[in-house]
Amino acid sequence: MAKNYNPNLIKTKHVYSFTEIAETLKIHTGTVQNWHKQGLKVIDETSKPYLAYGAEFIRFLNDKRQKQKNPLKTGEFFCPKCRKPRKSLPENYTIEITEKRLGKIAKQAFIRGICEVCNQPLLLFSSDRKVQELKPLNTILAEHNTNLLGSGDSSCNTGLGEVENAKN
Repeated sequence: MAKNYNPNLIKTKHVYSFTEIAETLKIHTGTVQNWHKQGLKVIDETSKPYLAYGAEFIRFLNDKRQKQKNPLKTGEFFCPKCRKPRKSLPENYTIEITEKRLGKIAKQAFIRGICEVCNQPLLLFSSDRKVQELKPLNTILAEHNTNLLGSGDSSCNTGLGEVENAKN
């Protein structure tokens, strides 16, 4: 599993050794050495310890993060268990549009499904505009429930008539 490193901890115009960058990011020096094997450019390959500009570390980390991203196509979810873009089982695909606004005209929508590979529940935060693109997929539209759980009657008043009847 890949770890996200904070490139904001690195100064762009500073020159770092591998041990300095490891201490800054709180990682092992072997990790930085692996980055060098993966394409991290150093100032001079012949001199030791290896030195690299902070800007090069930032560029490498940002490129590494971009490679990890999986853009989703229409109708796909990111499955946290599979760690890949997946489609939902068609019978478990629902769209829930809330009354909350996203901007001036769009409404918030939750698209729910179940992974077709591992049966993991899936959730995609979206807008009602994106939902229009999903209409051809024959999805089930669910109305958002804004009420509290339970009935509309107050639970504090239950059994009052029984108490009065018991006294008589």
